[in-house]
Amino acid sequence: MEIFEQKIADTVNKKLNDGTVEKLVEQYIEKGVSDALSSVFSYGGEGKKLIEKKLSETIIPAIERHDFNQYLTKLDTALTEIVNMTNLTENEKILENFAGLMKEPTTKEIKLSEIFKQYCKHVAAEVDTYNLEACCDDTEPYYEHVTAQMEVEHEDKRWLKSNYDDCVVKFTCDEDKDLNCQIKLYKCVDKKKWRILSHGDRVDIASLRNLSGFEIFIMTLKRAFVEIVMDEESACDDDIEPDKKPEWSLD
Repeated sequence: MEIFEQKIADTVNKKLNDGTVEKLVEQYIEKGVSDALSSVFSYGGEGKKLIEKKLSETIIPAIERHDFNQYLTKLDTALTEIVNMTNLTENEKILENFAGLMKEPTTKEIKLSEIFKQYCKHVAAEVDTYNLEACCDDTEPYYEHVTAQMEVEHEDKRWLKSNYDDCVVKFTCDEDKDLNCQIKLYKCVDKKKWRILSHGDRVDIASLRNLSGFEIFIMTLKRAFVEIVMDEESACDDDIEPDKKPEWSLD
């Protein structure tokens, strides 16, 4: 028994002297620090929030100051080559929409009411006239007028503490549901102006040919970080005359 106890004592002394204990202590200290940091930087942790805030304050202004016009010619050339090497139809429309998408807005801010006016123009140009009544007074034949509405819905965040406000702007046309769309806006709680967070489906090269002028308009505002002044939260225009004219016959 004494021999066995002596071997245990020798083993303990050996580990104390060869650095094993110090290594184990070091590992446990590292694990303790790692667990503490994981807690700090986990979802909802103060460290994570602070890093996100600092990154947002640094990166977004840098992107806003960058001039992307210098890349327009290169991108236009590259897209032309891609389109010419594919079997896509309506290539001219694709290039036209791409050029419109890359064009820099002439202003850094826009009123929400002006965006609604652009939607009304979109409705006039794109509304389906199949079920509309054709009218003819003493003037050129025309289709009955249609209606467009805009409504802002703010997201309820009373249950979640956040540094940002979000809202959804819905654009609708009663006579053509296919023209209904929405954009999501966001802003810092201490700011008055909004920006576009999302506007619908992701766009690839093939889908460029199907985009309307209004969709290109919204995408350009988002890409250029144009600020939106919410001067109206609801609007309605029920006197929109479709651009398309009916074929009128006296027969």
